[in-house]
Amino acid sequence: MSDTAQRVRALRAERYARRAVWAGGIATAVLLVLAPLYVLVKYAVSANVAMGHVAPPIWPDQPTFRYFMYLFTDQRFYAVVVNSLVIALGTVALSAALGVPAAFVLARYRVPFRKTVLLGLMSVRLFPDIASVIPVAEFFIRVGAHNTYWGVIMAHTLLALPYVIFIAMAAFESIPRDLEEQAMVMGANGFQRFFVVLLPLTVPALVAAAIYTFLLSWDEFVFSYFLLGLGRISTLTLYLNERLNYSPPQNLLAALSLCLSLPVIVFSLAIQKYNITGVTSGAVK
Repeated sequence: MSDTAQRVRALRAERYARRAVWAGGIATAVLLVLAPLYVLVKYAVSANVAMGHVAPPIWPDQPTFRYFMYLFTDQRFYAVVVNSLVIALGTVALSAALGVPAAFVLARYRVPFRKTVLLGLMSVRLFPDIASVIPVAEFFIRVGAHNTYWGVIMAHTLLALPYVIFIAMAAFESIPRDLEEQAMVMGANGFQRFFVVLLPLTVPALVAAAIYTFLLSWDEFVFSYFLLGLGRISTLTLYLNERLNYSPPQNLLAALSLCLSLPVIVFSLAIQKYNITGVTSGAVK
Protein backbone atom coordinates (compact mmCIF):
# COMPACT_ATOMS: atom_id res chain seq x y z
CA MET A 1 0.00 0.00 0.00
CA SER A 2 1.34 3.40 -0.99
CA ASP A 3 2.18 6.14 1.46
CA THR A 4 -0.59 8.32 0.00
CA ALA A 5 -3.24 5.69 0.65
CA GLN A 6 -1.98 5.20 4.20
CA ARG A 7 -2.15 8.94 4.86
CA VAL A 8 -5.69 9.06 3.46
CA ARG A 9 -6.76 6.19 5.71
CA ALA A 10 -5.09 7.82 8.72
CA LEU A 11 -6.85 11.15 8.05
CA ARG A 12 -10.16 9.37 7.59
CA ALA A 13 -9.69 7.45 10.83
CA GLU A 14 -8.79 10.69 12.63
CA ARG A 15 -11.91 12.38 11.25
CA TYR A 16 -14.11 9.49 12.40
CA ALA A 17 -12.46 9.59 15.83
CA ARG A 18 -13.18 13.32 16.16
CA ARG A 19 -16.79 12.78 15.16
CA ALA A 20 -17.10 9.97 17.67
CA VAL A 21 -15.68 12.18 20.44
CA TRP A 22 -18.06 15.02 19.54
CA ALA A 23 -21.02 12.64 19.37
CA GLY A 24 -20.08 11.12 22.73
CA GLY A 25 -19.74 14.55 24.32
CA ILE A 26 -23.08 15.75 22.97
CA ALA A 27 -24.79 12.53 24.08
CA THR A 28 -23.29 12.90 27.56
CA ALA A 29 -24.42 16.53 27.82
CA VAL A 30 -27.95 15.64 26.70
CA LEU A 31 -28.04 12.77 29.19
CA LEU A 32 -26.91 15.01 32.06
CA VAL A 33 -29.66 17.50 31.22
CA LEU A 34 -32.49 15.05 30.62
CA ALA A 35 -31.72 12.49 33.33
CA PRO A 36 -32.82 14.67 36.31
CA LEU A 37 -35.93 15.72 34.39
CA TYR A 38 -36.77 12.08 33.69
CA VAL A 39 -36.32 11.20 37.36
CA LEU A 40 -38.80 13.92 38.31
CA VAL A 41 -41.29 12.68 35.72
CA LYS A 42 -40.85 9.07 36.84
CA TYR A 43 -41.56 9.76 40.49
CA ALA A 44 -44.31 12.28 39.70
CA VAL A 45 -46.35 9.68 37.80
CA SER A 46 -45.49 6.67 40.00
CA ALA A 47 -48.12 5.46 42.43
CA ASN A 48 -46.16 3.58 45.08
CA VAL A 49 -42.44 4.16 44.59
CA ALA A 50 -40.93 6.92 46.73
CA MET A 51 -37.61 8.66 46.30
CA GLY A 52 -34.72 6.87 47.99
CA HIS A 53 -36.21 3.45 47.26
CA VAL A 54 -33.67 0.63 47.72
CA ALA A 55 -34.05 -0.54 44.13
CA PRO A 56 -35.97 2.15 42.23
CA PRO A 57 -37.37 0.88 38.93
CA ILE A 58 -36.23 2.37 35.67
CA TRP A 59 -39.80 2.90 34.47
CA PRO A 60 -42.69 4.47 36.43
CA ASP A 61 -44.42 2.04 38.77
CA GLN A 62 -48.19 1.91 38.20
CA PRO A 63 -48.38 5.23 36.31
CA THR A 64 -50.94 7.66 37.62
CA PHE A 65 -51.70 11.37 37.34
CA ARG A 66 -53.36 11.69 40.72
CA TYR A 67 -50.61 13.93 42.11
CA PHE A 68 -50.99 16.34 39.20
CA MET A 69 -54.77 16.21 39.60
CA TYR A 70 -54.34 17.10 43.27
CA LEU A 71 -52.33 20.18 42.29
CA PHE A 72 -54.63 21.16 39.43
CA THR A 73 -57.72 20.95 41.63
CA ASP A 74 -56.13 23.23 44.24
CA GLN A 75 -57.29 26.76 43.41
CA ARG A 76 -54.42 28.23 45.41
CA PHE A 77 -51.94 26.48 43.12
CA TYR A 78 -53.16 28.54 40.15
CA ALA A 79 -52.89 31.71 42.21
CA VAL A 80 -49.26 31.09 43.16
CA VAL A 81 -48.40 30.23 39.53
CA VAL A 82 -49.87 33.56 38.40
CA ASN A 83 -48.04 35.37 41.19
CA SER A 84 -44.73 33.78 40.21
CA LEU A 85 -45.26 34.65 36.55
CA VAL A 86 -46.14 38.27 37.34
CA ILE A 87 -43.12 38.69 39.59
CA ALA A 88 -40.68 36.95 37.21
CA LEU A 89 -41.86 38.82 34.10
CA GLY A 90 -41.94 42.10 36.03
CA THR A 91 -38.37 41.47 37.18
CA VAL A 92 -37.27 40.81 33.59
CA ALA A 93 -38.93 44.02 32.37
CA LEU A 94 -37.61 46.23 35.19
CA SER A 95 -34.09 44.76 35.01
CA ALA A 96 -33.97 45.38 31.25
CA ALA A 97 -35.41 48.89 31.57
CA LEU A 98 -32.77 49.86 34.15
CA GLY A 99 -29.85 47.68 33.14
CA VAL A 100 -29.67 48.16 29.36
CA PRO A 101 -29.45 52.00 29.38
CA ALA A 102 -26.98 51.85 32.28
CA ALA A 103 -24.85 49.33 30.39
CA PHE A 104 -24.94 51.54 27.28
CA VAL A 105 -23.73 54.58 29.20
CA LEU A 106 -21.00 52.65 31.00
CA ALA A 107 -19.81 51.00 27.79
CA ARG A 108 -19.93 53.99 25.41
CA TYR A 109 -19.18 57.08 27.52
CA ARG A 110 -16.48 58.18 29.94
CA VAL A 111 -18.25 57.94 33.26
CA PRO A 112 -16.52 59.45 36.31
CA PHE A 113 -15.47 56.79 38.82
CA ARG A 114 -16.46 54.08 36.35
CA LYS A 115 -14.42 51.39 38.07
CA THR A 116 -15.91 52.30 41.43
CA VAL A 117 -19.41 52.05 40.00
CA LEU A 118 -18.66 48.63 38.50
CA LEU A 119 -17.13 47.46 41.77
CA GLY A 120 -20.22 48.64 43.63
CA LEU A 121 -22.46 46.73 41.23
CA MET A 122 -20.36 43.61 41.63
CA SER A 123 -20.37 43.89 45.42
CA VAL A 124 -24.14 43.39 45.44
CA ARG A 125 -23.60 39.75 44.51
CA LEU A 126 -20.47 39.17 46.58
CA PHE A 127 -22.54 38.54 49.69
CA PRO A 128 -24.96 35.64 50.11
CA ASP A 129 -28.65 36.48 49.92
CA ILE A 130 -29.24 35.59 53.56
CA ALA A 131 -26.69 38.25 54.60
CA SER A 132 -28.32 41.05 52.60
CA VAL A 133 -31.99 40.14 52.94
CA ILE A 134 -32.38 41.54 56.48
CA PRO A 135 -31.53 45.20 55.73
CA VAL A 136 -33.36 45.07 52.39
CA ALA A 137 -36.47 43.55 53.97
CA GLU A 138 -36.38 46.05 56.84
CA PHE A 139 -36.15 48.97 54.41
CA PHE A 140 -38.98 47.64 52.25
CA ILE A 141 -41.16 47.12 55.33
CA ARG A 142 -40.51 50.71 56.44
CA VAL A 143 -41.60 52.08 53.04
CA GLY A 144 -44.59 49.73 52.84
CA ALA A 145 -43.25 47.59 50.01
CA HIS A 146 -43.68 44.23 51.75
CA ASN A 147 -46.54 41.92 50.75
CA THR A 148 -46.73 43.63 47.36
CA TYR A 149 -45.80 42.57 43.86
CA TRP A 150 -43.66 45.60 43.16
CA GLY A 151 -41.70 45.16 46.39
CA VAL A 152 -40.60 41.62 45.46
CA ILE A 153 -39.98 42.70 41.86
CA MET A 154 -37.64 45.45 43.07
CA ALA A 155 -35.87 43.03 45.41
CA HIS A 156 -35.36 40.50 42.62
CA THR A 157 -34.23 43.29 40.30
CA LEU A 158 -31.61 44.20 42.89
CA LEU A 159 -30.25 40.65 42.55
CA ALA A 160 -30.44 40.44 38.75
CA LEU A 161 -29.38 43.97 37.78
CA PRO A 162 -25.59 43.49 38.10
CA TYR A 163 -25.67 40.48 35.77
CA VAL A 164 -27.87 42.30 33.24
CA ILE A 165 -25.56 45.31 33.23
CA PHE A 166 -22.38 43.28 32.79
CA ILE A 167 -23.89 41.09 30.04
CA ALA A 168 -25.25 44.12 28.17
CA MET A 169 -21.97 46.03 28.63
CA ALA A 170 -20.03 43.21 27.00
CA ALA A 171 -22.49 43.25 24.10
CA PHE A 172 -22.25 47.02 23.58
CA GLU A 173 -18.45 46.99 23.82
CA SER A 174 -18.24 44.30 21.12
CA ILE A 175 -20.04 46.53 18.58
CA PRO A 176 -17.63 48.62 16.48
CA ARG A 177 -17.93 52.34 17.06
CA ASP A 178 -17.84 52.82 13.29
CA LEU A 179 -21.51 51.82 13.07
CA GLU A 180 -22.50 54.54 15.51
CA GLU A 181 -20.31 57.11 13.77
CA GLN A 182 -21.81 56.25 10.38
CA ALA A 183 -25.29 56.67 11.85
CA MET A 184 -24.25 60.08 13.21
CA VAL A 185 -23.01 61.09 9.76
CA MET A 186 -26.37 60.05 8.29
CA GLY A 187 -28.16 62.33 10.75
CA ALA A 188 -29.33 59.86 13.40
CA ASN A 189 -29.80 61.32 16.86
CA GLY A 190 -28.87 59.61 20.12
CA PHE A 191 -32.17 57.77 20.51
CA GLN A 192 -32.08 56.52 16.92
CA ARG A 193 -28.50 55.31 17.27
CA PHE A 194 -29.43 53.43 20.43
CA PHE A 195 -32.77 51.91 19.42
CA VAL A 196 -32.24 51.40 15.67
CA VAL A 197 -28.51 50.65 15.32
CA LEU A 198 -27.09 49.34 18.58
CA LEU A 199 -29.99 47.71 20.42
CA PRO A 200 -30.89 45.18 17.68
CA LEU A 201 -27.28 43.96 17.67
CA THR A 202 -27.40 43.21 21.39
CA VAL A 203 -30.57 41.08 21.22
CA PRO A 204 -28.74 37.73 21.67
CA ALA A 205 -27.04 38.99 24.84
CA LEU A 206 -30.28 40.51 26.13
CA VAL A 207 -32.10 37.23 25.53
CA ALA A 208 -29.47 35.43 27.61
CA ALA A 209 -29.85 38.07 30.34
CA ALA A 210 -33.66 37.74 30.22
CA ILE A 211 -33.48 33.95 30.60
CA TYR A 212 -31.12 34.29 33.56
CA THR A 213 -33.28 36.97 35.18
CA PHE A 214 -36.47 34.95 34.74
CA LEU A 215 -34.78 31.87 36.19
CA LEU A 216 -33.39 33.83 39.16
CA SER A 217 -36.77 35.39 40.01
CA TRP A 218 -38.76 32.21 39.40
CA ASP A 219 -36.59 30.12 41.74
CA GLU A 220 -35.81 32.80 44.34
CA PHE A 221 -36.89 31.92 47.88
CA VAL A 222 -35.07 33.98 50.54
CA PHE A 223 -36.27 37.48 49.59
CA SER A 224 -39.73 36.15 48.71
CA TYR A 225 -40.00 34.48 52.11
CA PHE A 226 -39.04 37.61 54.07
CA LEU A 227 -41.20 39.95 51.98
CA LEU A 228 -44.20 37.71 51.31
CA GLY A 229 -43.96 34.89 53.86
CA LEU A 230 -46.71 36.21 56.13
CA GLY A 231 -48.89 37.96 53.53
CA ARG A 232 -51.64 37.09 51.08
CA ILE A 233 -49.28 36.88 48.07
CA SER A 234 -47.33 33.66 47.64
CA THR A 235 -45.04 32.20 45.00
CA LEU A 236 -44.33 28.66 43.89
CA THR A 237 -41.20 28.42 46.03
CA LEU A 238 -43.19 29.48 49.11
CA TYR A 239 -45.96 27.07 48.14
CA LEU A 240 -43.42 24.26 47.93
CA ASN A 241 -42.02 25.25 51.33
CA GLU A 242 -45.50 25.08 52.84
CA ARG A 243 -46.02 21.59 51.45
CA LEU A 244 -42.73 20.47 53.00
CA ASN A 245 -43.97 21.43 56.45
CA TYR A 246 -46.47 18.58 56.68
CA SER A 247 -44.33 15.82 55.08
CA PRO A 248 -46.38 15.16 51.95
CA PRO A 249 -45.74 12.18 49.65
CA GLN A 250 -42.46 12.65 47.83
CA ASN A 251 -44.23 11.89 44.57
CA LEU A 252 -46.32 15.02 45.12
CA LEU A 253 -43.14 17.03 45.65
CA ALA A 254 -41.77 15.60 42.39
CA ALA A 255 -44.94 16.69 40.57
CA LEU A 256 -44.71 20.16 42.10
CA SER A 257 -40.99 20.42 41.24
CA LEU A 258 -41.80 19.45 37.66
CA CYS A 259 -44.43 22.17 37.48
CA LEU A 260 -41.82 24.56 38.90
CA SER A 261 -39.34 23.64 36.14
CA LEU A 262 -41.55 23.60 33.04
CA PRO A 263 -42.32 27.38 32.81
CA VAL A 264 -38.60 28.18 32.70
CA ILE A 265 -38.14 25.74 29.81
CA VAL A 266 -41.16 27.17 27.98
CA PHE A 267 -39.97 30.77 28.51
CA SER A 268 -36.48 29.92 27.26
CA LEU A 269 -37.81 28.21 24.14
CA ALA A 270 -40.30 31.01 23.48
CA ILE A 271 -37.63 33.73 23.24
CA GLN A 272 -35.03 31.69 21.37
CA LYS A 273 -36.38 33.04 18.07
CA TYR A 274 -35.41 36.56 19.17
CA ASN A 275 -31.89 35.26 19.78
CA ILE A 276 -31.74 34.07 16.17
CA THR A 277 -33.30 37.35 14.98
CA GLY A 278 -30.61 39.34 16.81
CA VAL A 279 -27.81 37.31 15.25
CA THR A 280 -29.30 37.76 11.78
CA SER A 281 -29.82 41.50 12.17
CA GLY A 282 -26.23 41.88 13.35
CA ALA A 283 -24.96 39.99 10.32
CA VAL A 284 -26.95 42.15 7.93
CA LYS A 285 -25.86 45.43 9.43
